[in-house]
Amino acid sequence: MRIGLPIRCSILVCLLACSSRQEVEPTGLIARFGSTPTIDGVYDSGEWDDAVIVKADTVELFRIKHDSENLYFAVRAGGGDLVFNMDAGVRVLHWSAQLGSAEYMKTGTSAQVLDKPFAYELWGLQDESPAVIHETLAEYLAKNGWTANIASMGNLMQSELAVSFEWLGLDTESGRFVEIPSFRIGAGLMITKGDSRGKELLSLPREQLKKLYPSVRWPSKSTPKDLIGGDLPDTIRVDGTDFGRIWIDLKK
Repeated sequence: MRIGLPIRCSILVCLLACSSRQEVEPTGLIARFGSTPTIDGVYDSGEWDDAVIVKADTVELFRIKHDSENLYFAVRAGGGDLVFNMDAGVRVLHWSAQLGSAEYMKTGTSAQVLDKPFAYELWGLQDESPAVIHETLAEYLAKNGWTANIASMGNLMQSELAVSFEWLGLDTESGRFVEIPSFRIGAGLMITKGDSRGKELLSLPREQLKKLYPSVRWPSKSTPKDLIGGDLPDTIRVDGTDFGRIWIDLKK
């Protein structure tokens, strides 16, 4: 049966209207599609030029982009924590001299209990060859859903991280813009024991260090006490306002 012209036009108008509603851009931080960076702690020329830059006043905190498989962060810090407030509970991804993650589980109250404490790996990886480093971090990503360079690998205050779409639980078929679990970051200057740069840094006054190497805090300048890295408490109470919202634009 042939469809008349007026009916075909009505169907087309409906499809266009539905499409336009799906294309409405959300307000807030949006990660765009870009090239796949090398996770090595070195911002190669042009490697992060296609990423969205997040600043506090005039200070760059981090850059963010994706390649349809992983979400990438370039953080102006030596180490720290990415913290995700997920449906099952808070997840903490920590990078410094080693990599490790911790998991909290929601309870019937407002509290969350520590279910999986940090299990650190990759100590001394910076001393390996570039080929071994690349292979090791790729294996870590496949196994754990995220990866990062460790402190003292690459350049001072240049951290690169990847978090897989699968680990984030993203539904990439639901539309052009997909929101990730609410997120916050706390990071700063970190140097591995034995790094030759440490002696010079320790000779500087604390206030000068703060000025030269400011901490990264997003979405706010302060970090909730319960979510500071290190020995995490057995129980935490999570305030949703401590976390920011990030969308991913799936358009290439």
